[in-house]
Amino acid sequence: MSEKRKIILDCDPGTDDSVCIIMALTYPDVELLGITTESGNLPADKTASNALRILEYMDRGDIPVAQGMMHPMLREYPKDPYSHGEDGLGNHFFPEPKLKPVDQSPAQMIIDAVLANPGEVTLICTSCLTNIAVAFMSRPEIIPLVKEIYHIGGAYGITEYAFRNATGDNPMSEWNIYVDPEAARIVYESKVKLTTIGLDIAFNPEAVNISEDTIQKLKNLNNRQAKYALEIIEYIDGNNSIEEQGIFINGPIDTTAMCCFLDPTIMTDVREINVAIDCGEQLTRGMTIWDRRDHFRWEHLPKIRTVFEIDGTKYQETFYKALGGKV
Repeated sequence: MSEKRKIILDCDPGTDDSVCIIMALTYPDVELLGITTESGNLPADKTASNALRILEYMDRGDIPVAQGMMHPMLREYPKDPYSHGEDGLGNHFFPEPKLKPVDQSPAQMIIDAVLANPGEVTLICTSCLTNIAVAFMSRPEIIPLVKEIYHIGGAYGITEYAFRNATGDNPMSEWNIYVDPEAARIVYESKVKLTTIGLDIAFNPEAVNISEDTIQKLKNLNNRQAKYALEIIEYIDGNNSIEEQGIFINGPIDTTAMCCFLDPTIMTDVREINVAIDCGEQLTRGMTIWDRRDHFRWEHLPKIRTVFEIDGTKYQETFYKALGGKV
């Protein structure tokens, strides 16, 4: 029996998601069962092709990729304002992949994996939650069999970075929730074990900026995964670090969720909070509303776990280790 931790990566590559794929492939004790793609940073056909390009780059054609729907559950697909380059991979312009997606929906891939490995599969979600919601609606009996979900999603107001760096197409939301808030609501209300990493943490430069020391150590590794990650960091730093807009990090933010899974001790403060998802008007659509009142709190709102603080040093060490480094 394999002692490796089993995961499915639900993602929308995308620059930062592509680094997560590589980390899942190269971290010593992780078994990547499959990749399911979303319409998030890019439509699902492009995110599936990009996932396949990364697998080919890493010579890992054994990993199945299931392509998701071309739109969220109940509305048209919105365009991501964040720059991932002309090709979605920081302008690497890899050739058209020879690998193809499997003839299986993402929801079915998730259902099959969980039923085959009850209590063992963790879902790492670095995009919207459409695929997870469809799986849960199709086969709700799998919900208690999912080991855990780690999701990069939400803006909770824990730190100043939550709303200063709102990435959804309104003043109050984070992109992964904003794209498909109905799906997020289904997952948040499902009672699955859910740990979220919001913009409060993922855009905190003190926690997630990749230091010059780490960059130099990655250069010294001289392997293909570190080389690719460095190129993505350089792309992000040159194209999305806009100080006057409050965006001033160079790290691939989705890797925060991956690293929190790889080494949970990175999360130095995790709390259970009551959160609702706003699925209403454009002004607040996709907002993660945390009822933090001392009195009259709505206890019927879904309870989730969210990260209040991470150890930035451990994050960098895990990032480095996942790309082949020795810590």
